[in-house]
Amino acid sequence: MKKSLLLSVICTVIATSCQQPAPSTTTVEVEDSSLIDVPDTVTPETVIDSVAMIKADTVSYSEEQLLGKWLQPVPGVDKATQGFQLKKKGTITSINTYSMVYDKWSVSHDTLLFWSHIEGTRQKDSAVVIDTTLIRALTDTSLVLFPIKAAEGYLEEYKKADKKRK
Repeated sequence: MKKSLLLSVICTVIATSCQQPAPSTTTVEVEDSSLIDVPDTVTPETVIDSVAMIKADTVSYSEEQLLGKWLQPVPGVDKATQGFQLKKKGTITSINTYSMVYDKWSVSHDTLLFWSHIEGTRQKDSAVVIDTTLIRALTDTSLVLFPIKAAEGYLEEYKKADKKRK
């Protein structure tokens, strides 16, 4: 009997100690001075923009200006040239660039885009590469390009091949 009485006292003590106290029903209001409404004394002013509209100096080239064979010397090989032939409707032919094959080209303002892929590699799929170049100079006989991924100051210079006469 002592054991059961002792056991019931221990259970009662444990049960009462495990109970959470009831939440307080009184509410304390704390006043936060950072929430006090302060009237805005700053009046908005009208700012007049003094910047004048200036037309950008944008150079624009047409497809007709770029048509033809454009060649440059092959580095380290005397009398050899490489390049491309730009044709109408975005068609292009590689000249002496054996592994790189051009697929198409496009011009927009001063930007010349070349789509190409590599042939002759052991890969099953050859990813298409889009080279973006800026036209730095264009005359009837020369074309100077700046590839946007190149270091500043690097330029590729091409000469227009003479049309063969029959």
